[in-house]
Amino acid sequence: MIHAVRTIRGSLFLAVALSAPAFAKCPISEGGTLVVRAAVGDLRVDTTGREQSAEVQVENSAVQVQENCGKDVVQFTSNGPDQIRGTIPWKIVVPRNVNLDLVTMAGSITVGDIDGNVVFRTAGGSVTAGNIRGKAAIITQGGSIKSGNIGGDAELRSQGGTLDVGDIGGNAEFYTTAGIIRAGNINGSAIAVGGRTISISRAGEVKATTNVGDISIGEAARINAESGGGNITSRRVRGPFKGKTENGDIRLDSAASWVEASTTGAGNIFVRLVPENIDGDLHMNLVAETGDVTVYLPPRMRASIDATVQRAAFQAQQIISEFPSTPARAPAQGLIPNRFYTATHSETLLNGGGNKIVLHTSLGKITIRKN
Repeated sequence: MIHAVRTIRGSLFLAVALSAPAFAKCPISEGGTLVVRAAVGDLRVDTTGREQSAEVQVENSAVQVQENCGKDVVQFTSNGPDQIRGTIPWKIVVPRNVNLDLVTMAGSITVGDIDGNVVFRTAGGSVTAGNIRGKAAIITQGGSIKSGNIGGDAELRSQGGTLDVGDIGGNAEFYTTAGIIRAGNINGSAIAVGGRTISISRAGEVKATTNVGDISIGEAARINAESGGGNITSRRVRGPFKGKTENGDIRLDSAASWVEASTTGAGNIFVRLVPENIDGDLHMNLVAETGDVTVYLPPRMRASIDATVQRAAFQAQQIISEFPSTPARAPAQGLIPNRFYTATHSETLLNGGGNKIVLHTSLGKITIRKN
């Protein structure tokens, strides 16, 4: 009887021991770095800690946490349980004046506002972060990334999720194989490679490529964009523009420098040239396979215009110009004086000629208007 009681008491004691959470705590200096290496678990970081310390609690007795309390670096490392049932939450509390280097092999990462630099990596979950004052490198193999503003350079990568971020104080790199990319104002340059839509409010130099979907750049110093099947638009590009889409429109509401744009499928091209330097390089090469080409040009610019409609519709007005035209050589179908002319091909000099402007459509019309 006594043995049975001891057995029962021993079993009760063992059950309590197995359910006890793992806990670790270390002092951490302002500007120090917290390193977490979790074999498995959802990392939830509370950055409102009032003490200058880092502490972690794991609600699973099968997870053992080893701590290493260094002067400038605090590290928490865990093993992986043999069997995983559901999620394993990690509750981490730190002050916001530290750097974070977090890795989980299976789980998500959630972090509040932080003043330092961050590195977040997960092999199987999403990442959500508040405002990050320093630099950020956020990488996930199987989820989305959402962040507030980032003060320094930013690198966001996902194998198949959406990348959603606020303003970025430095340069930015975005990579996702099948997701959407959305970003606010970027003070530096931006590289965006996505599987779907790319949207950036403002940036310096932008290089954007997507397999299928629209590319929208509000304002940029320079743009190089390519879409496998979507529209490419910009409200204002302050420097050169180069763009190509396989099926969609290209629209530049205000272009300050040279433009090279092409649509290889169905799509129109619209460019309004508003140069900052009328004597700069303002050449254009606009080619639409099946669609219209429309350009607005400053009346005082010097240009040599070569316009071609490869397959003009019968008795349709295919090339229209609001400029008094002085042809470099007679067009194939003659010139209608003063305002409009119709031709399958026409060469015209503006203000004596200058910047080479090539406008071409296989099936559509070309319109040249005064800006």
